Amino acid sequence: MARKLNALLFLLLTASGCGALLWRLFQQPAPPRGGWLDGGITTALDQQIRRAMPASGALDQRLNGLLYAVTGDTGPQVRAGCDGWLFLAEETAATPHGDANFHQRLRLATLLQATLAQRGVALVSLPIPDKVELAHAQLCGLPVSAQARSRSQAWRAASGGIPLAAWVDLHEGWPAPGYWRTDTHWDRSGAGFAALRVAGAVRKLVPAGDTAMHETVAAAPSQRVGDLARLAGLAHNAPPFGPPQEYDRIRTLEIERGGSLLDEVAPPRVLLAGSSYSLNSGFADALQLALRQEVSQQSRTGSGFAGSLLEVLAHPQRLDGVAVVVWEWPLRALYQPLTTEETDWLQLHQS
Repeated sequence: MARKLNALLFLLLTASGCGALLWRLFQQPAPPRGGWLDGGITTALDQQIRRAMPASGALDQRLNGLLYAVTGDTGPQVRAGCDGWLFLAEETAATPHGDANFHQRLRLATLLQATLAQRGVALVSLPIPDKVELAHAQLCGLPVSAQARSRSQAWRAASGGIPLAAWVDLHEGWPAPGYWRTDTHWDRSGAGFAALRVAGAVRKLVPAGDTAMHETVAAAPSQRVGDLARLAGLAHNAPPFGPPQEYDRIRTLEIERGGSLLDEVAPPRVLLAGSSYSLNSGFADALQLALRQEVSQQSRTGSGFAGSLLEVLAHPQRLDGVAVVVWEWPLRALYQPLTTEETDWLQLHQS
């Protein structure tokens, strides 16, 4: 039924758009005379159509909002739950040849741990469960593939043979939903919970710190536009033509470093190699506060399974003085095709 409504609405919008375009086109001056062979007429017509077309950004925003309000459609990359909750379509679907990719990544993880162990560095793994798993109450019937539902369990069962220093499980005690409504990432409560769990594992490997830190919280909240709202083309739409707007109080962490500028400062003992989860929602700052020591931030957006960790290993000087690497990665990357970076590293380290 939803597909029929989408199709009908699409036809109506297309017909009305064509009608409006033709009306505006006939208001334009007639194209100059020219031959068909040299393309003069078609070029002039194309220019008139461009002038007649309304601004695409504003038009797309209105059309996306209308589709969302009438049918709940959020485009190919996003899925809508209830009460304005948005989810990444990738987290709900099964990946072709996913099992083969999964086993390759297990081998990759084993090699990564062994490489760090040779340098005397402990590896703490933080696999991030999908939003569709931890915020499942907001799905309200949104279908999720069996492969996606079993990602956490599959990693838990298969990674037991990897001698990780620790594997941080976020499931027990999770402050549901723990995610922003219109974003793939944690909200402040989720990021804080994850930081405390990771800090508990890290404190077993390195002594507690005593660095003086101070966090400042903005007095007034500011609007936060989620990445899923952007992907769905609903970033600036208000209900019912978009999800409810979200607000966050910006926080700033100040770390007091003693001594003068000429004093030699010891490098951080803990390094964070993660994804956009480590760069959003204040996770890195929350981890530093929980550990009471500075953490070297080596995360990058779009790092997938091992991108940030491989980048660190490609620049081994970044590990000088490091005792523990916190390896944060999203579980949805587990079954995805291996990146060129991952494939090259596996081939380089084949035994």
